[in-house]
Amino acid sequence: MTESNEKVKTMKQNGNSSKAALRNLPHAKQLERLASYSTCGFEGCSCQAWKSGSSAPSKDCSSCSHAIQYHLDKILSMATSQREKMLDMTVDIELLYSFYHRETEPVQKNVYSVLVKLLRQSLSQGSEPNIETPLGKPPFESTTIAKAITDFIAANDSHYSTEEQQKLTEFGKYLLYFTNQFSLPTPANYSDRNPESDQAAYKTIYLRWFALCHVPRIVTSLTQYDVTQIFGVSFLKFTFPIIKKQFLDKTESVLDRMKPERQQMFRVLLPQLLDALEREIFNDNSAIWGPTNTTSSNDPFPGMDSILDDQSSSKSVSSMKQCIPNDTIVKIVGSITDPAKQVGPAGLPNSARDEGARLEEEKGVLRLEVIQNSLYKDVPKQHLLWLVGMQNVYVLQLPRMPKEYIARLVFDSKHKTLCLIKNNAVIGGICFRQFPSQEFTEVVFHAVSSNEQVKGYGTHLMNHLKDYHVQCGIYHFLTYADQYAIGYFKKQGFTDNITLPKHKYEGYIKDYEGATLMQCTLNPKICYKQLSKVIKRQKEIVQGLVEWKQSKINKVYPGLTCFKKGVSRIPIESIPGIQESGWTPSSVKEEEHSNVNQKHFLHIWNRLKGHNSAWPFLEPVKIEIAPDYYQYIKYPSDLQTIGEKLTQGYYKTKKMFIADVNRIFNNCRMYNDPNTEYYKYAGNLQKFFISELKEAGLYDD
Repeated sequence: MTESNEKVKTMKQNGNSSKAALRNLPHAKQLERLASYSTCGFEGCSCQAWKSGSSAPSKDCSSCSHAIQYHLDKILSMATSQREKMLDMTVDIELLYSFYHRETEPVQKNVYSVLVKLLRQSLSQGSEPNIETPLGKPPFESTTIAKAITDFIAANDSHYSTEEQQKLTEFGKYLLYFTNQFSLPTPANYSDRNPESDQAAYKTIYLRWFALCHVPRIVTSLTQYDVTQIFGVSFLKFTFPIIKKQFLDKTESVLDRMKPERQQMFRVLLPQLLDALEREIFNDNSAIWGPTNTTSSNDPFPGMDSILDDQSSSKSVSSMKQCIPNDTIVKIVGSITDPAKQVGPAGLPNSARDEGARLEEEKGVLRLEVIQNSLYKDVPKQHLLWLVGMQNVYVLQLPRMPKEYIARLVFDSKHKTLCLIKNNAVIGGICFRQFPSQEFTEVVFHAVSSNEQVKGYGTHLMNHLKDYHVQCGIYHFLTYADQYAIGYFKKQGFTDNITLPKHKYEGYIKDYEGATLMQCTLNPKICYKQLSKVIKRQKEIVQGLVEWKQSKINKVYPGLTCFKKGVSRIPIESIPGIQESGWTPSSVKEEEHSNVNQKHFLHIWNRLKGHNSAWPFLEPVKIEIAPDYYQYIKYPSDLQTIGEKLTQGYYKTKKMFIADVNRIFNNCRMYNDPNTEYYKYAGNLQKFFISELKEAGLYDD
């Protein structure tokens, strides 16, 4: 039984009236009621509640024959306010009993039974009820609905006017309120409507919502949680289509009371907002939830830990959080997100390269489509016209490429084209071919019409292509770039350092004479369409924090005079101002371990040189043996070079030493095919290397 909001309000009012009536009873009557829910304190007695007999209520308990005072031992020692809470709890227990007997659904009936036992136990112990169940402890997801929707609104509001931004904020608050008031269908009802959904997962969400969010709205002795503060994307994946429909219906019912211009704004903005949010909810790589979903909802630096790599970086972030007050962070972020303090709707002087294109797409001026020709099914006429238009763009912008070759690839059914469309005409695009089995995609052509260049369209196209491939599960791009395109591709994240193993692409990708092979590796955690915007905002926040920090430490300390008095050395931490600057003793400890590590490194290096599989890696690869080796391997490594670095004391940490040795094996696998003896030797020597690290206590799993 899931009551409507009006019924919940009525039931809560009735409960409050009963509680007020109890508090107005004589003190003796209140104690009698509390005793009827309290265990007997007489030694060895197992009576769970005082029961009155036919005689006066101040007499002995009819169950255990002990005086009522034994049932009131804990009650009488409580403060008046605590006793009043216990009295309220007795009303709530009776209310839960009535729900239990009226309920027909087994799921809810079981919840009521558990909650009755919980309140009775709390009453008998004189303690606050604390729900500890196998369903877990809230919040159940680290990125909560409240945080995600707030971030979503903040990420989108820069595209709108100040008035529209204010309305977006109102929408967000109203949507959170509406979600908190939303009543979930029972598991049985949900199963009937959605037979193919994950019923077990929905039942778990329903039980959590029912016990922690719904019942406490009536039973006030229980802690009530807001849905948006304890649930995340899993909850919305089950419920958002229903919430969206009801939310729009509810809003439509009040629009008639608004001015015409406000009605129009609500009718246009609200559906756009909800549609965009729905796409984020069902996008597993959405930035507002985060693929790993590990950031705490109250973290003032969301996502900061994932930007930094090793443990020392994480520690520095942690220490930064501790030394900067939360109100300072809120103030800095507020100054960045405040529309009154931003530079124009597009931030033209400081905007990212693709910002104008992104705004045009959001306003409907631009659209992007992935299309391809087919030999087996009908292709829409519009798609064929776009392919012809795309062919013409490539012919004009790539004059050195034969027209017939361009036409053959554009209309080849194995190639796809990401088209950039403006006023229903193609103005640019990317032709590509996917090789899912080889884990890469070849970017064949990439061009934008000459009259539409220098507007960020090329970057916007590439970002769309990256997001499209993240969804496809392909994380490597390869392309051949001529001398004029190398600079552009480097700006898009491409490099001539090819890390993809040669056997993955050799024989698949088309070779071009006089061009440079370049690679781009994608990160599935990044939403590339929003990347420049996110980075810009991070820079602004960090700059604000740096300025705040500098304002706190720009104090000049007097020089040290202790050395004039004969002191030869002092602890670093005693230098005035050094700790305020952020110095920590960790770097000193690391240096103390450096000499010990050097001995281990030297021993392991000697052991590696003497291994049977080490002979191909003893010296740098000679060009006479492998003429094209250094075209593919940009960062070579070998045992001779590592030995020279050891002599120079280059390796300050074990990570540096291990990385250089592992680079030997990685380079070998990248250049050689798996069926070669070199490939096998690399595997054998790496296994031996790991065993030596373990023996020296330097190996981290």
